[in-house]
Amino acid sequence: MSQPSGDKPTSAAQGPTAAPTVWEFGDIGFDTEKKLWFVQLYNEANQNVGTYMGKAVVLKRGRAAQYQWKDGQGRAFWHVRERFFADEIENVSIDPAGVLLTVSFKEGKEKGEDGSAPEDYAYILYAFHLSNKELAKGNKPPLGFVEFYNSGGELVRRLNNRWIVVEDVDRKSVGEYPKIRLRIDKKDVHRVITTRSTIIVQGKATKP
Repeated sequence: MSQPSGDKPTSAAQGPTAAPTVWEFGDIGFDTEKKLWFVQLYNEANQNVGTYMGKAVVLKRGRAAQYQWKDGQGRAFWHVRERFFADEIENVSIDPAGVLLTVSFKEGKEKGEDGSAPEDYAYILYAFHLSNKELAKGNKPPLGFVEFYNSGGELVRRLNNRWIVVEDVDRKSVGEYPKIRLRIDKKDVHRVITTRSTIIVQGKATKP
């Protein structure tokens, strides 16, 4: 993982108590210069509104995803973080000695939504929200959505607010702005793996 520098804001607002209330997402990483773990919190404008640092970090429950970008200061370096969302966090704290940094996620509650891929689909359309105003609830950066359609062009199932991973599968753009999508035909799909946070679409193996 990487130090909290480069393209991102680096202003620190350390504190031993709960995280600030006005933030949308956070990153967990390791400062390679200070040799400390850190948690940085960002608001909707991608501004750093709090930084917590400690010699060790503990993550309790929850889900997060790899997030990375190339260094913006000309160095041969990649920044790698683990990203989480504010509405899934119960508390961010550091012990009085400034050693143990703890991120506690809320207890996960499964929704009634069927998060699996339907068997009777003919093709998949997917895209990404342009703003969090399109999400069911705020306080979360925009993610992607995947729609499954049958051969008659009818929507069978829509899975919203997911990280989308596509592996070795053909896809093409369809639609006109603002309703633009990427399409994957079922004949090219080996399998679809879904979780509460992620959808992985894997293509069929090609012969050399």
